[in-house]
Amino acid sequence: MPPLSRLLHYLTAVFLPFATVAPACAASPRHVTIAVGTAVLNADYPMLTLPQSLGYWKSAGYDVQVEPVGASQQALQQMVSGNAQFAQVNASVIVQADTTHGLGVRVAMENAATDWSIAVPADSPIRTAMDLKGKTIGVFSLATGGILLLNSYLRQNGLNPATDVSLIPLGLGAPPVQALGHGQVDALLYWAAPMAQFDNVGLKLRHITPPDWPTYPDFSLSVMKDTVAADPDMVVAIARGMAMATVFAEANPTCALRWFWHDHPEARGTNLDDETQLRWGLHSLTAELASQHNAFVLNGGQNWGEAQPAGFERLQTLLHDAGLIPGTIPATDYMVRIPDYMRRVNDFDAAAIREQAARCTIP
Repeated sequence: MPPLSRLLHYLTAVFLPFATVAPACAASPRHVTIAVGTAVLNADYPMLTLPQSLGYWKSAGYDVQVEPVGASQQALQQMVSGNAQFAQVNASVIVQADTTHGLGVRVAMENAATDWSIAVPADSPIRTAMDLKGKTIGVFSLATGGILLLNSYLRQNGLNPATDVSLIPLGLGAPPVQALGHGQVDALLYWAAPMAQFDNVGLKLRHITPPDWPTYPDFSLSVMKDTVAADPDMVVAIARGMAMATVFAEANPTCALRWFWHDHPEARGTNLDDETQLRWGLHSLTAELASQHNAFVLNGGQNWGEAQPAGFERLQTLLHDAGLIPGTIPATDYMVRIPDYMRRVNDFDAAAIREQAARCTIP
């Protein structure tokens, strides 16, 4: 195993912040911005990067700018304030926005089921929620959507999230690895892809995952109700490009990773050999793809990106029972209302996409 300093250098390189921008097309494509609830846009977001690499959005007439803006709440704020047409966020943030503030946020597609977990060192005495009392937990940011799940879990087990645990924002990359390794935090709360990165650099972790967490909707493409009413065709086109990219990435994760490196060579880093970079990159990407496929199965296994009211009903019930939202709304209100919406989003030749992935033609 490479020395820790070398691994941390790799992590820093992998998580360098950047935004991907679709090339302009000759037919004056319409500009669209997607604000993403993350600090960096890396290879673990193929549904947002591959549509640009493969020209899916451009061929539909859209010049899409994908902007990592921080945590999910920050991405939602960008959309609500009119700086973006879409926000890719945790589903719990959508529920909070509509039940607490009545913002009229809608779910354009569900991209992943919940894959958050609480990770502790393998030899840690922490095994239950009660063991977290008085402990410090490292999180991506204090505005990240996973905190709502954590707070619900703590309340269900008789703890007060405001007083019984401490949270420290650590971001991505090397800081959470260092914080846990040096004992500055007792646990980490992250989603599957960063957890895979921690695994890559040699952290020996044990995961505490409440059994109901993987059944809830999570990372989702959101859009304002007024945008849906004003331009339903645009909503369909953006979601379709993401669905096509998901099919491509599932068919050939290695090609999806190589496309990302082709478009963003700065993301590869320089301290690891190609074989190790590929192995580590695939470990992280496949963790994300597993979450995406879980969402596909949970929502019927027919349409890519489908979100169903039942999932959001259960999620808002969880948050309401934990006292994290003041009330509930009809779960159908979270859904985009466009006639034949999911049929239109999935109106593409999936077999042809898989053949394209198998060929993996990269310039």
